[in-house]
Amino acid sequence: MLARQHGLLANSQRVFRVLARQFSTTPLSAVVCAHERRARKRMQYDSSQNARVGDIINESHNARSILDHSSLRVTRQLEMLNVLMGFEQANKYALMDPHGNTVGFMAEEQTWSSVLGRQIYGTHRSFNIAVLDLNGTVCLRIQRPFSLINSHVTVSDQHSGQTVGESHQEWHAWRRRYNLFESKRSGGMNQFARIDAPFLSWDFSMADEQGNVTGGVYRDFAGIGAELFTDYGLYAVCFDQLSLSQRYAATNSSSSAPVTEHAMDLDKRAVALGAAVSIDFDYFSRHSRVGFGGIPWFTFPVGLSNNASSSNNDEYD
Repeated sequence: MLARQHGLLANSQRVFRVLARQFSTTPLSAVVCAHERRARKRMQYDSSQNARVGDIINESHNARSILDHSSLRVTRQLEMLNVLMGFEQANKYALMDPHGNTVGFMAEEQTWSSVLGRQIYGTHRSFNIAVLDLNGTVCLRIQRPFSLINSHVTVSDQHSGQTVGESHQEWHAWRRRYNLFESKRSGGMNQFARIDAPFLSWDFSMADEQGNVTGGVYRDFAGIGAELFTDYGLYAVCFDQLSLSQRYAATNSSSSAPVTEHAMDLDKRAVALGAAVSIDFDYFSRHSRVGFGGIPWFTFPVGLSNNASSSNNDEYD
């Protein structure tokens, strides 16, 4: 019995010596939990693999701090005068990264003519929205002239005045369609994505010429009270394969179209953000769904399959 206990004690001592030797030679950074390693990997992905610059928005552009993420969470702020009195106020948005950190803001500029235009024309009004970084510096502008039927949004660089790209709404009796363009270095526009969403859809997937999903704008449900009586809005703007995969997993949905492995460059992301603003004005602003007697129509989200556009074979302009 004593010999057996002595053998167990010797084995235990050898195990402790091996563990002590291992931890003395292993760097502390290697002894981390799996969750922390995954979090570090995600942060590294956000800061390196998504850094592909465009022709206009380069490494030194202050808009990069806003767009250099796999996705953006866009939150339209609550308009109390709109809720209480039906007085249309200027739209304001907060921009957050996938980890919930605020990275920028968007604000509709106000003049006396714009205040009057908001009350008369509602969501058909022209607008000039400034995109600001955390320092309050305007880096981009999202502009639209008066729009009776189809929205035509232009995204421009605040510093140089150059047009980064455009989002064109395409009329259809029931589908929700947009064509997205970026400025070419040699001049002119190049279409890089198309949106063709079903009737009353809250999902606006962006497909390239080959039918691959490159990103998308997705409206999230904010609650029955907020949807019925307020102008509060929640959107996810996805820029790459990682954010799209996380989106599909979170909503228990899938895409019938393949997802591209190439992330959008910064110019394309700016245009996608402009398309999100256009979609918000065109379909989800309180004035765009006002019914009889000022009572807003409430439409539940349908077509949440995140399917790419059914017109993948359509020719690009």
